Amino acid sequence: MVLEGVSEFRGLLFYVKSWNMLLVRGIENLELTRDHAVLTIGNFDGVHIGHQKIFAAVIEESKRTGGPACVYTFRPHPQEVLRPGTQVKLLTLYDEKIRLLESVGIDVVVEEPFSQEFFTLSAREFFEKVIIRGFKAVSLFVGHDFAFGKNREGNLDLLNEWCAERGVQVTVLSPEESEGEIVSSTRIRALLSEGDVIRAARLMGRFFFYQGIVVKGDQRGRLLGFPTANLRLENKLALPRGVYATWAIVEKNGKREKVPSVTNVGVRPTFTDASDQNVLPVVVECHLILPEGETIDLYGESLEVQFVERFRNEKKFADFEELKTQIAKDRTQAKEYFRFQDSGSMKS
Repeated sequence: MVLEGVSEFRGLLFYVKSWNMLLVRGIENLELTRDHAVLTIGNFDGVHIGHQKIFAAVIEESKRTGGPACVYTFRPHPQEVLRPGTQVKLLTLYDEKIRLLESVGIDVVVEEPFSQEFFTLSAREFFEKVIIRGFKAVSLFVGHDFAFGKNREGNLDLLNEWCAERGVQVTVLSPEESEGEIVSSTRIRALLSEGDVIRAARLMGRFFFYQGIVVKGDQRGRLLGFPTANLRLENKLALPRGVYATWAIVEKNGKREKVPSVTNVGVRPTFTDASDQNVLPVVVECHLILPEGETIDLYGESLEVQFVERFRNEKKFADFEELKTQIAKDRTQAKEYFRFQDSGSMKS
């Protein structure tokens, strides 16, 4: 996988550059070609600024030692295995997380298929199997709340003791804070569930996004004069139903182009019976704000929609014309919003 381009959020740059990263499924399949591995371990859902702090430390140390910068992570999320029937609403889908790990410059990612059998490993077994025999790590970076092994029995005291015995350097990083609060995936989920995409983006270091293949909808947007690109959500956190200012990231000639857009997340209540609105799948409908006369055919293409600001709740309109009038207002509001951004006067 090779990615090119760059996305920007209010002074925070999240670089996406060409990189040759090794992705391995399961620790038993890992064969490193370089010694002195520098390692970090975790779920890293969202790859937020706290995670990025850890990755930056891993990469800096790997440059010093000459060993590969390594991440050990899990699929599916452990909570889905430990609590059958639980479906964790992810901030980043698994493949999106891998792409983001590659983008920051990680050399090796081992994605462990998490299972009940894997969960039964004791802390000592996990330490020996993963850190010592698997990665042959010389340096390990972990967060302040790191635990490992069955029932999280392995704590930082044990980790430091065992690593000292095996000559592995351990660095425990303090939690990252933003605007007086600790950055965590849990906090970001809470903000997004409230529709606060601006504060969530500050903690993530980039905009929350949905990405998928554009599917054919019912063509109502085209009939209304506002054609949309439709995405269906997978097992990813659903934003509150409503209308948002968004960036549409379009792949053109091998490059990623940012196009201003306005996006509805919801179930189209104007055309849906009230009894069905709580059972229908949420659909993301993105209208690209293009220059007059310009069109883009996106059916079957991959589209990324980044959420910048929330405008209003989704609502049911009395008729077709009332809906059309509101969509025109939403489009105008989005155009003005992005014009304000480009002027450099956007509020912080």
